[in-house]
Amino acid sequence: MRSEVRPARVLALARRTLSCPTAPFREGAVMAWVLEFVAQRRGLAVRVDRDGNMLLSRRGVRRALSPLVLSAHMDHPGFRARVSHRVNGRWTVSAQFLGGVALEFFPGARAVFFSPAGAVRAAVTRVRRDPASGELEAELRSAEEVPAGAFGMWDLPAFRRAPRARDVLESRAVDDLAGVAAALALLDAIDRIDPRRKVDVRALFTRAEEVGFIGALAVARSRRLPQRARIVSLEASKAFAHAPQGAGPILRVGDRTSSFDDGLTRWMARVATALAGPQGSGFRWQRRLMDGGTCEATAFQLYGYRSAALCVPLGNYHNMSEDGTIRLESIHAADLVGLVRLLEALVRHDGDCPAPGATDPLGRRLERGLQKMRRDLARDPFA
Repeated sequence: MRSEVRPARVLALARRTLSCPTAPFREGAVMAWVLEFVAQRRGLAVRVDRDGNMLLSRRGVRRALSPLVLSAHMDHPGFRARVSHRVNGRWTVSAQFLGGVALEFFPGARAVFFSPAGAVRAAVTRVRRDPASGELEAELRSAEEVPAGAFGMWDLPAFRRAPRARDVLESRAVDDLAGVAAALALLDAIDRIDPRRKVDVRALFTRAEEVGFIGALAVARSRRLPQRARIVSLEASKAFAHAPQGAGPILRVGDRTSSFDDGLTRWMARVATALAGPQGSGFRWQRRLMDGGTCEATAFQLYGYRSAALCVPLGNYHNMSEDGTIRLESIHAADLVGLVRLLEALVRHDGDCPAPGATDPLGRRLERGLQKMRRDLARDPFA
């Protein structure tokens, strides 16, 4: 079946989404963009819960007991200013850093803080980990005052096509705005993919994943999704030699902490295999254990939800480059487009996903083999 995913449209949505400034508990720019996206599409609705998570759904679609929920987080590691002091005509800024970045990457690195008054640039002079709380505390120098509560990111381009490899997308915050962009790209095309409006597919955008899955846990423990929901975490996950960039999106069988739902994972593998075709020429994908970190699928599983995961391989995870400096994160454009194509295929094959405890095609095939063996033995016990 002809794909309704338009690569140029996917990349345009990626550019817009990845350009949003964000940090844990400071996802307002991303949320504003998502609200704008939904407002332009009559077939979509959005609800923001009391914790700031966003749930996008399709209007006029019958609510399923087991909806397909695509989850992605809206934050990225960043700074939160606490106080600024003026010393000899310059400002010393004390800030907390939220998210996982190794200490050796901080000294000399440059940041930009966002506030209603505008952007203020600063340079890190030192950083320490508080022995009691475990929090990262940074000191920065700036030419202007940074208001208390202002959030900061690394002072890097918001988005660009890589100068030497145009098929590579670079951003200061690919993780996990790429997941948000992929879900939006699917919903952008959903009425062409499913014109009869049969499939209950939703998107869940969560807050503060980088500091302990705060948004996802709030959703899970409050039972804001149906208990039988099928949750697929969309991520940008650290690339490895065995999970390279440019080889297609990855069916993530597990993360550093957990292995994911077997039935969901095998269903997605069957869909990906069918999409690739007998020769594998139309679509490339990978099946890997991505243990470079822990994703929201683990958080949802802790509360009894069926969870699985898809991801794109990420370069310079959390902006940490191999040369020890802060750099742009990167993904391959084809991997992102491939991820959206796979989501499209999941929607088309939604009815093929087995319910928990049901016998799926693998089980039926193995059962047939068992029955055949028993028939053969009955005819000839020494066969």
